[in-house]
Amino acid sequence: MDRIALAMRVKEGQEQEYIRRHDNIWPEIEEDMRRAGIHKMSIFMFEQQLFLYMEVDDYAKASRVLETSPKSVQWEEYMAPIMETATGEDYDAANPYPEGLPEVFYWSA
Repeated sequence: MDRIALAMRVKEGQEQEYIRRHDNIWPEIEEDMRRAGIHKMSIFMFEQQLFLYMEVDDYAKASRVLETSPKSVQWEEYMAPIMETATGEDYDAANPYPEGLPEVFYWSA
């Protein structure tokens, strides 16, 4: 099981739109995530900063599954106009699954 964290940003003024779109996530996207082996996903927001955390069987395999799913590709294209990379560059809908952040601490009871 891989634990993956990604940092991204919402473009200024698009915070509520980002939330609205995730409140109405397409059912096909949820099915694609299940098919890709994603078990859990959380996205946290502080102002424009986004922090995504997921637990997935195999992140590389999940990325390949999602990159070839027409609905997941459409979702990334739908989200691209309101998002940025963690450094403020344009979000690349064709490369939405970058290498995750390095894990420096993990604790479980």
